[in-house]
Parts: sequence; structure tokens; C-alpha cells
Amino acid sequence: MRLRGRMSVRARAALGAAAAAVAAFSAATYWVGEAAYDQWLPNAEAKALREADLMDSSMTTPHDEPVEPWNDWDDRLVHGGYQQAAYVIVLADGSWARSDRIHRPDASAESFLPPLPQDRPYGFAEVVEVRLPEHVTYDIGTPVGPNPTDRTVTFLRRIGRKVTPEQIAWLSGRTGVPDQSMTTYVMVNPIEAKAARARVRSILGWYVVPGGSLFVALVAWAVTGLALRPVEAIRGRMARIGAGAFHQRVPVPAARDEIAALAVTTNLTLDRLEHALDEQRRLVADAAHELRTPVAVLLSTLEVALAHPDRADWRAVAERAHTDTTRLHRLTEDLLLLHRSEEQPAGPGTVEWHDLVGEQLAERAFGGERRIRTGPLEPATVPGTEPLLGRVVGNLLDNAVRHAADAITVSLRTVDGRAVLTVADDGPGIPAADRERVFERFVRLDEARSRTDGGAGLGLSLVRGIVEGLGGSAEAVEPSAGAGAELVVRLPLDPSDPGQSDDHRYTVTPPPAATSR
Repeated sequence: MRLRGRMSVRARAALGAAAAAVAAFSAATYWVGEAAYDQWLPNAEAKALREADLMDSSMTTPHDEPVEPWNDWDDRLVHGGYQQAAYVIVLADGSWARSDRIHRPDASAESFLPPLPQDRPYGFAEVVEVRLPEHVTYDIGTPVGPNPTDRTVTFLRRIGRKVTPEQIAWLSGRTGVPDQSMTTYVMVNPIEAKAARARVRSILGWYVVPGGSLFVALVAWAVTGLALRPVEAIRGRMARIGAGAFHQRVPVPAARDEIAALAVTTNLTLDRLEHALDEQRRLVADAAHELRTPVAVLLSTLEVALAHPDRADWRAVAERAHTDTTRLHRLTEDLLLLHRSEEQPAGPGTVEWHDLVGEQLAERAFGGERRIRTGPLEPATVPGTEPLLGRVVGNLLDNAVRHAADAITVSLRTVDGRAVLTVADDGPGIPAADRERVFERFVRLDEARSRTDGGAGLGLSLVRGIVEGLGGSAEAVEPSAGAGAELVVRLPLDPSDPGQSDDHRYTVTPPPAATSR
């Protein structure tokens, strides 16, 4: 495992290809050797059949009474083309009439070669395998290879013509045997087939397997190197980007393969990283700019008071310092909340959003805000936590209160599995070109540039950050009333709450004392 971790991709690919090639070529060597054996074995069977035919014709050819019948038989076979096959000629009762190159110590012992049934026609031949007893020996004796020692051998057995008692006596020296057909067993010589198999396996095993495996490994090494060139180009470019060239992107290969997909994904990631870096730089710059003014005012107030302590109105100084410190505290809390909402916006649990909206509207009404008009507040259970969603509702209401002239309308509906919160006001409105920009950090439109009245410019940015972290969306849309501004927040409904339905809705109306003019 440790060695594999230190090896390069090219080396691992080459070794893997070499191992696969060795396995494939070894299997091919085995099967090709078997194919060579199977190709040569029919030739041996054909030779055995030819020997059986030769013996049958030699037994049945007319001849004169020989003086030495055994030598006459051998002469006939030799003149007929006999090639010294191991054979046994068996009578109908299973006894041996004659044999050559197959020996058994006791000639009278029962034959291990059962005779072929006599109902088979003349010339019938088949290949059979026979298990030789331990006391039986045989000798094939060809120059191709050593004599085998297999105890299971293959015979070609063939039904011959019917022979007379005189021919049987001439062949075997036995008299008083009736005329009958004899069966010839000729041993199929597998030496040439085995030699062919051995030669093929030797050539393939010693030359093709190592040579072919080495060639495959070299090809895999070269091909892997070519395939990794785009990866090396991506690595080189990433090194330059990491050194500070964040505007650069990695090259995308022309081939639409996995490496091209990696390059595309890397470029998308770099786009997001560059955007995040730009946002971080802008946030730091904007935060420093926003903090500088209250800090400078606070510092100058305290410096003047300390320079002239006898003439300073310390109560006014403390109140001014408290106001500036409160503003710094708000800005700091907004920045921290914005950071948390981006890193881990969605906490566990769900919130009854209609209750939360109703509570905030009631608080505003009792606090003296008389411009709020409440529309339908349909039951909506959404994911999130009360602090986060309360901040969303509060920031939307603060924004509407800051810009509204006479009326603010708030409604909560459920549409297509989502809770839709709408906050509209009759103020100067948001130009169409700025409806997306108002959700950016520290953005103030012309009518809200005063830091005293307009806030720090983080309210709507917090709204979008929190809502998108919960799987929803926030946008400024064309006002349905034709004038003013209309902000819409959508959040997914909790699917585990079966009580949410369009048939269950209610309206929260502020107390009469709060809405009376």
C-alpha cells in the first residue's frame, strides 16, 4: 500500500496494463496450446484408423500356408505401410488373438479390452478411453518425444471383416475357433499432439507473454503520459493562479472528456473564488469606510471634551458617544450575522412564520407605527430559526418604514409549496435597474444615502443571505399598486407539516388604538 502511494499515475497505469497483459497472454497461451493439441489429435486418430484398416486387410487377404506365420504377418504389415503402432486384435470371446507393443505378464488373464458388440456392422470404428491395469505396459516409441506413462489411454477400435478358422489359426496359432469378426484396438499416439502443445506453449510463454506484456506496458506508459498532458497544463496554470493571478483560468481541452469536465468545473470554482475574493475585499473596504465616520465623530467628540473639560457638557458628550457607539454596535452585529448566514445559514428546526410575522406587526402597531396595513397571513411552517427569520421580517419592515409615505402592506401566502411574504410601500420606489443592486452590501440609493436615516446598507443584503441559505429567494418586483416598492421573499414549506393548506388562513389586524389617526 505504501509503495503504491509513492508511484506515479503513469507507473501505476503501466504496471496495471502489464499485469493485465500477463494474465491475458497466459490464458491465451494455455488455450492456444490446447487448440494445437486438439488440432493434432485427429491426425493421430486418423493414423490409428489407417493402421486398423491395414490389419484388417492383411488378415483377410488370401495367402498360401506359411511356414512361419508370425513372420509372414509382420511382412504383410510392413509391406502395407505399417508404422509400428501399439495394437491388440481381440476375438469375439474377448481373448487376444495378437498384440504388439502392449504387454501383460499373464497372457491368459482376462482382457481389459471388452470386445465390440457383434451386431455392429463391418467397418464400424470409434474412439474409446481405457484405463490400463497396473500390470499392463505399453510402448509407443516414436522419436518425437519420450514414451508416455499415462494409465488412461485412447484406443481406436474397429470391427473387421469375418475371418475363417484357418485365418485365425494363421494369425494367432489357435485352432478350433469358429469363423467370426475380430475387433482391432489401435492405440492413438498422442505424442505428436502433446509435442505440438508443448512447442506452442514454450514459444508463447518464453517470447510472446513477456514481450507482449512489455509492449503493452510501454504503450500504457506513453498513452497515459499523453492523456495527462492536459492535467499538467491545468496544474501549471493553477500554480500561476495560486501565486496571485486570480483572473486567469485553466485551459479546457478540445476533447469533451472527463479532463475537459474537470477543467470546466475548475474554472467555475475559480470564478466563484474570484467573486468571493472581490466580495471580501469590497466588504473590508466598505466596512472600513462605514466604521470610519462614527469612529471619527466619536473620537473628535471625546477629544474636544477632554481638551476643554471645564467647558464640556459631559451629559451631551456621553449621549453623543452612546449614539455613535450604538451605531458601531449595530454595524458590527450586522456584519457578524451576515457572516454567519453565509457560512451556516440554516439551523435545525422549523418556524411558524405566520405567528412570527404577526408578532412583529403587533409590536410595530403598539410602538406607534400607524401606516402598516395587514393582508392575509396564511399558516406557513418553514425551515429555519426564529432569530434568523425574525431578522428577515424586521429588516423588510425597517426598509418599508424608512421609505413609505402613507401606507405599508404586508401579506403572507402559500403558493406552489412555498411561503410568499410580500412587503410593499407607497414610497419613491426602486428603479428597475437597481432592483437587484439593492440586495448588495452597503448599497444605498440616492434617496437613502444619509447614514442617519438610511442605515448602513446591510439590511436587504442580510435578508437575501439568510433566505438563500434556507433554500428560498428574495427579490424586488414591479409593484402591483403601480407605484412604490414591493419586496417578495419566498421560502419552501415544511413538507412534514400536513396542516398547511390554502383552506386554512386568517388575518391579523393591528389593535384599533394603534391604527387610529
